[in-house]
Parts: sequence; C-alpha cells; structure tokens
Amino acid sequence: MPFFKWLKKARIRNNSDTMNAIPEGVTEDLITSFIVDAGWGDAHYEALGADMGLRRYARLTRDGETSLFMDMSRSGYEADLNAFVKIAKHFREHNIRAPEIYALDLNKGLSIIEDFGEESFGAARANGIADKEIYQRATDVLVKIRKSAQTNVLELNDYEGTLIRKRLSQFVDYYMPLTAGRLTTQSDHDEFQSVMKEVEKTLPPCPVSICHADYHLENLMWCPDHAQGYGIIDFQDAFWGPQPYDLLNLLEDARQTVPNDIKQSMKAQYCEGMSTEEVEAFDAWYVYMSSHFHCRVIGLFIKFAREHGGTEFLAHIPRLQNYITENLENPLLAPLKDFMECHKISFDCVID
Repeated sequence: MPFFKWLKKARIRNNSDTMNAIPEGVTEDLITSFIVDAGWGDAHYEALGADMGLRRYARLTRDGETSLFMDMSRSGYEADLNAFVKIAKHFREHNIRAPEIYALDLNKGLSIIEDFGEESFGAARANGIADKEIYQRATDVLVKIRKSAQTNVLELNDYEGTLIRKRLSQFVDYYMPLTAGRLTTQSDHDEFQSVMKEVEKTLPPCPVSICHADYHLENLMWCPDHAQGYGIIDFQDAFWGPQPYDLLNLLEDARQTVPNDIKQSMKAQYCEGMSTEEVEAFDAWYVYMSSHFHCRVIGLFIKFAREHGGTEFLAHIPRLQNYITENLENPLLAPLKDFMECHKISFDCVID
C-alpha cells in the first residue's frame, strides 16, 4: 500500500466526515517531499496505527537505521507539535531521554523522530521483567521530571485550564445517567463541580510540577541496550499541575492492577527527601487527584464505547469502580461520597 494511502486509511475512526477529513494542504506530494527532504525517501515503512488521540505513526527503516514518522496534522497540530518540540528539548537538557527530532514541519504537523523500539515498559513487564524493576525505573523518571523545573519555565497550561480538567464533566454526562437511572442536568454538573471545589478548599497548598499528562507503562519504552535504559514518549499534552497526577496515573492505571506493596514503595520513592509537611500535602492531593482521574476516565471510556465503538475499554470499568469506591472511604472525600449517595450513583453495577 502506498504510504499516503496508508496514512489516509489510518485516519478513519468513525463515519464522521469531519473526523475523516484530511487537513487542507496535507497532500501526498507534501508528505512525500517531507520524507524525501529528510533523507528517508528510500526507507521501508511499517504502519503503527493510531493512539486514542488523533496522531498516526509509521516506522521508517533504511540501512539498518530506524525512525518514526509522526503525523499530528489532525490533533490541533500546531499546538501539539510545538509543545512536543519544546518539552522534548527541556527533557533532553535535563537528562530525561525524550526522542531527538530529525525533521519537522510545524505548519503541517509532521515530524520524523527518534525510534525507541517496539518494547514498552508494559511489554517488558509482560515478558517477565519484575514489577519492582519496572515501577522503580518509571518512578525514577518522574522524580527527574519533577526536579527539572521548580517553576513553570515552559509556560505550560495550568491543570485547571486543560482539556483533561474540563473532561471531568464526562463523569456526569456518561456514567451518572447509567447508574442514577435518569438523565442528568446542568444542575447536576454544577453540584458535582461545587463538591470538588469544596473538597479542594480543605487541602494544604498544592505541590506542583511538570506533569506528563498520560504517564503509564505504554508511554515508556524499554531500552536495555541504551545507557539510560528507557525512552519517554507522548508528552505533548504536558501541563503544570499537581505533582501526584503522573504517579497516580502510573500506579492506578485503568488497564492493569498494581500490587499494593509496589504502590506504597513507589510513593515512598517519589517522596524521598521531602519534609513531613510536603509528604502530607502530596498524600492529600494524591487522594483528591485520584478522584478526578478515575471519575474522568470512567466517563471517557463509556463515551468512547458509545460514540466510537471502543467497547474494549468497558472491560476496565470494574477496576475504575474499585478505585473510586476505595477513594470515597477517605475522610477527605466525604462531600464527594455524600454526593454519590444522594444521587444513588452506584459503583457495583455492570456496564456493558
């Protein structure tokens, strides 16, 4: 299949003309010229498909070398690719292994970047690498990210202004109706957001840092032949926000269960060197951000299943329900627990 035909086919996610449209100016000639001008015109390519965003990838191979073609032309590409370039530079300057960028067209959202191989941390775990080693390495990278900037030097979006934060409302839109047995209203949205703010007001000052935004085992590549042993990817949505966000994403991934002893050990590793007050603040915000994270994701998975046919994500709903149920037993979240009980929102029902 010619490269451009693969790219066009890979964009198809549903029957929406808007979703399938090729951005104006992203033509076969432009992509071919971009790849040829970068010196990869004679490369063999292997389609790698798409992620849950709107990004597409292909591996390019020539003379024993590989690279990745990355197409962000439909994901708000100017912002996404600019952010990717800026953050990758910052990470590399602080000894955090992000991809080198070999070729770039910011105007069209196209790039060719360093290839970290095919084995993610998740694959390495499945292939027998011990949990302790996997999560220690992943947590060590997070500590390096935290220490790389004490202030928002990259001028990243604040968490409150991110799409991630705005999507918290998907809990009310998609999960609440299924369990409360009724359609939700703007009043439900307002009350839910008010309850979250009520909880936040009781917390100590928020510890902040650069947050990757999607930090899990599939966005860390296992590179045993490299001195650093890893590569980090998919960080273009990074924001400036609560320190616990990435660690809880890693340890409370919707798709897999992490043993409790590993969770506690990694929290201790991340907080090593902090004062008692700093650890207490971190722990409180971990609980609060965990409630944000799982409420958003459970709504997102149901939305994705209903609107895009992504029913494979429904298999992870019970794990998310368990996370939320456990969180609601923490006294910090008493107002949120009251909200759930008042509206008869259940976390022991089957979603299919």
